[in-house]
This record gives sequence, C-alpha cells and structure tokens, in this order.
Amino acid sequence: MNVKTDILNILQDYIEAPVDEITTDMPFKAVANIDSFMLIELIAAIEDHFGVAISNTDLGGFKTIDDIVAYVESKNMV
Repeated sequence: MNVKTDILNILQDYIEAPVDEITTDMPFKAVANIDSFMLIELIAAIEDHFGVAISNTDLGGFKTIDDIVAYVESKNMV
C-alpha cells in the first residue's frame, strides 16, 4: 500500500485539479479548496480507506498533504 498515492487518489474526488498537478508539500488548504462539508467527507474517506480515526485536534494540525500522509503512516504502524 502506498499511502501517498492512495491519499492523492482519494483527494482527486474532492478537488478540481488533476492529481499530477499536486505536490504533497503544498499547503493543504490551497490544494483542497473545499467547504467544511466536503472536508468531513474527505476525512471520512481517508479514515475508512486506512482504518484510522482522525480527531478534530489532529486535523487542525495538518498543514500539507505530507502531514496527512505522515499521520496515516504513523497510525498504520501500530
């Protein structure tokens, strides 16, 4: 499983930009110009796909897509 690729593929369903135009060090809010309802759906999709729970506190700390990737990878190592 490639966490980064999977997250980018999930993100593709919620943004208008093609995945190949996104770098994972871009600010998350700039990439995912989505409303709060779509953000909830996006996070739920990531949680379901990887079997992790992302708290609101943790979510607030995500600045880049790399932050989300690192978070999921750290949770999947347990």
